[in-house]
Amino acid sequence: MSKEQPTEQGKSTKSSQIKLRLSRSKMNSILALCAILISAASFYATYMQAKAAQEQVTAAERQLYAETWPWLQVSYSDYDLEADRARMTVKVTNSGTGPALIKAMQFEYQGTAYDNLKALLNDCCSLDAYKTALAEVQADNDDINYMKQFGWYVTSNPNNALLADGSDLVLFSMTRSNFNSNLWEKISEMVPDIEVNTCYCSLLKQCYTVNKASDVKKVANCSNLKS
Repeated sequence: MSKEQPTEQGKSTKSSQIKLRLSRSKMNSILALCAILISAASFYATYMQAKAAQEQVTAAERQLYAETWPWLQVSYSDYDLEADRARMTVKVTNSGTGPALIKAMQFEYQGTAYDNLKALLNDCCSLDAYKTALAEVQADNDDINYMKQFGWYVTSNPNNALLADGSDLVLFSMTRSNFNSNLWEKISEMVPDIEVNTCYCSLLKQCYTVNKASDVKKVANCSNLKS
């Protein structure tokens, strides 16, 4: 018995089926590749959007910090130009762009540290004794304001004070008179040698330390300056 030989039509049909299978396989591969590319493009677009959003947030934070950044400076003067008289003044000024919450100030003179300026001046110059003497003189005669005539002094405690940008706080002030000239001279000579370290925070709870030379350093908190 003789075997049937495949006809040309059969060969053509089989070839078409093979080509069809190859075409479907190729199409599936192309579709899969397109899906991968679309997914990758979608992921990249999402990543770029997230990155842009993060950059906007970071820029906004930087701008907010810049707009609320306080910078404290301690200054000393021994003459009041407006009053045209000798008046010693030690003050802290906020030269920054935002309010400052003063957490602590430390004053150091000849190796000894003090938590406030009044304690330092009382230790060196018997400020309380001067205050007592003035009060006694004033009590004996109410007709004359001896405290004003003899040169009263003013002190303030800066701890936990909120200092707005552009404003200042007088830490110590004394007007010179014939009655207090020796004390005034003594304090005036030593004040420029007093080292001052201040720790303060912004409204965003960013804390800084600054020394008399106005060198600012960012710190986690103000615990190191607290007594």
